[in-house]
Amino acid sequence: MNGANMSPAINEGEHMVVDLEQTIIRSGEIYIIEYKESCVVCRLLRDGDKVIFVFDGAVHSIDESIKNINVIGRVIEVKTLV
Repeated sequence: MNGANMSPAINEGEHMVVDLEQTIIRSGEIYIIEYKESCVVCRLLRDGDKVIFVFDGAVHSIDESIKNINVIGRVIEVKTLV
């Protein structure tokens, strides 16, 4: 992981284990998504046809239509390699 947007849940340099089969959004879980031609790691909150991207280490969030994102998978484990 690069950057501190998801700290303290995921810190810079940590590695994520992602389940590519878990693409149905469970509100409050952390996902890797494709959004505007980029891969984004964030916590997703679903509200009907809208999704809110929450970044644990930042004060901002993004509201978006669920039609405009592609869920790659859910982060199921975070590892620090020594």
